[in-house]
Amino acid sequence: MIISLAMLFSMSNCESATEMCRCRKGLTAEADYVISPYDEIMKSVEMESGIDWRLLSAIARTESDFRADAVSKRGAMGLMQIMPHIGEHFGLCGEELIDPRNNVRTAAALLEEIHTMIKVPTGVSDMDALSLVLASYNGGLGHVADARRLARAYGADMNSWVDVSHFLTLKSDPAYYEHEVVSYGKFTGSRQTIAYVRNVINRYKRYCSFAEPISVDDAVCELPCPIHGAENML
Repeated sequence: MIISLAMLFSMSNCESATEMCRCRKGLTAEADYVISPYDEIMKSVEMESGIDWRLLSAIARTESDFRADAVSKRGAMGLMQIMPHIGEHFGLCGEELIDPRNNVRTAAALLEEIHTMIKVPTGVSDMDALSLVLASYNGGLGHVADARRLARAYGADMNSWVDVSHFLTLKSDPAYYEHEVVSYGKFTGSRQTIAYVRNVINRYKRYCSFAEPISVDDAVCELPCPIHGAENML
């Protein structure tokens, strides 16, 4: 069965009444969806991957504000803002990647691949595990791995998001990014990445407060958190 992070969170209120209205009605007044016009796509991708559809929705809201045609200045595409080289890695390019279903499927595959590479030990909280995955999705797997190695080198907890985010911030300082355990150099995007993790998790908590999970009888995977994996890259 799916063990949702919603079980671990105390449900928070919407940031505003407007945000709750947006969450429930999506982008148009006549819509009958719960979170966004892409609810059914999110649910179908959960059926394929086992990743909570409400988490996928929270990522889409944070990445593109549910705009399927969004293209960033750096070239990231679609609902989940997938970079073209990531699409190619999963066998998609151009118009294939901008398609909402393909875009969300690619994001789910990327999330699973990230988690596979940064597997945390049994006993680490789902909150920490999810935070590390989301930080890698946004800031890059290599920079998060560097921050985890720095945490370990300085006697901190490499599986604690509080500790890892601290060292992610320090990766803008040559005293840290020139450390022998660092492989990916200077990182100046820590503020954005830390805010990204916070925003996605807060939205996921909020969506879990009013959007129903998919029936556990229909679930594909058993998940210790909304994403699963195997090998540790560290």
